Amino acid sequence: MKPPSVQASEQLWRDGVCIVSDIVDQDLMQECLVELQTAHSHFFNADETPEKLFVSEGRFYSALEISGSFARPEVLLPPGVEQVLCECLGPDFVFDSWGIINALPGAGEQHWHRDGGILFPSNPINAMLPPSAITLAIPLVEMNHETGTTGFSIKSHRANGHKDRPDYQPIVPVGSAVLWDYRVFHKGMPNKSNTARPLIYATACRDWWHDTLNHESEDRLLVQGSVLDGLGVRLQKRLQRAKVSR
Repeated sequence: MKPPSVQASEQLWRDGVCIVSDIVDQDLMQECLVELQTAHSHFFNADETPEKLFVSEGRFYSALEISGSFARPEVLLPPGVEQVLCECLGPDFVFDSWGIINALPGAGEQHWHRDGGILFPSNPINAMLPPSAITLAIPLVEMNHETGTTGFSIKSHRANGHKDRPDYQPIVPVGSAVLWDYRVFHKGMPNKSNTARPLIYATACRDWWHDTLNHESEDRLLVQGSVLDGLGVRLQKRLQRAKVSR
């Protein structure tokens, strides 16, 4: 039987999205959620502040400085996720951004979009290429049909468009992760619950690639210097693009 990382990477190649199950301890994810609620309570209200980029009503993303529980290596880059990213992007992949996406209670359905990664827009070879970048999402609250999961148009990274409705809306429990090719069409689904649904997101990419479509600010990947110093060479290389605060 193939290793789980190979199975997941093959699914991502085929469908444009995969789930990596049970890769972070749920109690540690709860610690991260409590830390976010207490130290960053502004991420749980709908006011518009400069660091929040709203992508639809009630739904925004923001960089978050890597520190505290979020700086734990098993949260920052779970081994199971790292294996899949190595399979898909090669061993020298790096992070281009890292932060929080939150869908507040009542957040509506988002529009279809690709995150980017279209290297040759007018050439059919683009659909044949391996990914240059992958989005990683690790939910702090389960992604489901009440809190709002992400809807995907499967195989749209190999096509010119998307289906009318999502044909894959995965339930992603706390402790698991969902990864998708930057080229696949997807949309945030409505949060019908009375609970915010935050998740950790990151853009992982090949070391020669840069995201020129998203994150107008250079503050897309932030880390405390003392945290970076304690992470070790392996993770320091993954975070080589980070803006470091001392």
